[in-house]
Amino acid sequence: MTTATAPVTLAEAVEQHLGDPYDTTSPTGFRAILTEGQVGGRTGGQAGRASRPLTPERLTAALKDGANATPEAWLHALRALYRRSPRLGRTVRPDLPDNGPRTTALHIGASVGALDSALRVTVRHLRGRHLYGAPAVDIPHLRAVLCGVHADLLLCDLLTTLAVRGEDALPARAGAHEQAVRHLVPRVIQGALDRLSVLMGSRFYIREGETAVFQLLLNETQRELFAPARPPHRAPGPLPYDELITAPGAVALLSPDLTAAAPGRTLATHGRRVRQPSGTVQERLYADLVRRYDTARSFDLAERRLPDRP
Repeated sequence: MTTATAPVTLAEAVEQHLGDPYDTTSPTGFRAILTEGQVGGRTGGQAGRASRPLTPERLTAALKDGANATPEAWLHALRALYRRSPRLGRTVRPDLPDNGPRTTALHIGASVGALDSALRVTVRHLRGRHLYGAPAVDIPHLRAVLCGVHADLLLCDLLTTLAVRGEDALPARAGAHEQAVRHLVPRVIQGALDRLSVLMGSRFYIREGETAVFQLLLNETQRELFAPARPPHRAPGPLPYDELITAPGAVALLSPDLTAAAPGRTLATHGRRVRQPSGTVQERLYADLVRRYDTARSFDLAERRLPDRP
């Protein structure tokens, strides 16, 4: 699998500063973030602000080396925050050199971090749950869905990373790449989260324990991607999907056969049936998914180090 050579030093510094999100004693972990949301939602005011796990001071400390960071470095740093809470991560507004597609791609691409966490939570859940005497993760259908989400995550990363770099995958097709970032990527991320919520089963509705963060990630990501302040996500015309994923810039980041396996690609041509990867491609995606999970690496192209415990 081809991976990006992205500048991830800033993101790794943020991750190490914030620590393991599953650590129940951490002031920047999932438990603290969920508590903050519950307290803030019930009482608001000073009580909500006082319990914030990612205070301005903590964010400033975590991002102290970001003053001269490149847009791509900021993309990964924001993903480190979105892995914990898109709502908290949006308080950071990088000062980028332009306000065009690159900035839009940065904030849409940050949501890949939330999908990374949701996928990780789901894998943890399925590994710990037993059905018919075996781990749920061994059920072929569930494994296929996990592989499909992984492929969709890579697809979204591919499209947004190129845009953040200021590269147009299809310069001869004016606006095609930007259209894919603005319209296709949000729908693919949302669809992937929806499929994972089905795998979570009844745990999706539980608001206690480490799986409770899944609902937070899904709801906050949806608000971020489809916020009223953003242009309407009208259904675009058919996208030249095959041309996008076989463009030289795209191939340099990811093998086209893996990108073609992404279920979300059906949205590019208004397809409705979601087909999960199968055969050799599924085997490659699943082996890659397990390797990253077991070695605490992000599921995106950068494969950056994470402080998460398996």
